[in-house]
Amino acid sequence: MHTTLTPASSGAAASSALFPSNRTRPINVAVVGCGYWGPNLIRNFSTTPGAKLMAICDLQPERLAKFKAQYPTVETTSDYAALLANPELDAVAIATPVSTHFPLARAALAAGKHVMVEKPMTATVAEGLELVALAEVNQRVLMVDHTFAYTNAVRKIRDMVAS
Repeated sequence: MHTTLTPASSGAAASSALFPSNRTRPINVAVVGCGYWGPNLIRNFSTTPGAKLMAICDLQPERLAKFKAQYPTVETTSDYAALLANPELDAVAIATPVSTHFPLARAALAAGKHVMVEKPMTATVAEGLELVALAEVNQRVLMVDHTFAYTNAVRKIRDMVAS
């Protein structure tokens, strides 16, 4: 099966809802997962203009306690359903094991939240297509986060620029 992503399915239609030119408040974001990559997302969302780190969600209380100490004004929770029920929350960034990406992203999209999910987006193509369709129906942005900062080509360019 071959699927072509249209501007609507790639998030272009929803991006105007997320980034309207008259937006007066930051985008409220929750980071889900505080394991390997989550702390990077937490740090970046806490310092990104136009974004507000609203909540951190994880199943391990010791991780939540660590981040609560670092970010005392940010909500910490292990209750994902309650997090999604918060009408002030605009988007979630999912940094959990790939086996959880699909159910977490599907729940967020169904709750009307924009979703950024770490790569790979899902474990199967069928799951990925279902998320794309759900994002399109709900006019929400669904994006896969991928950093090139640690690839060999980018490291080589960095070294060349630095020399």
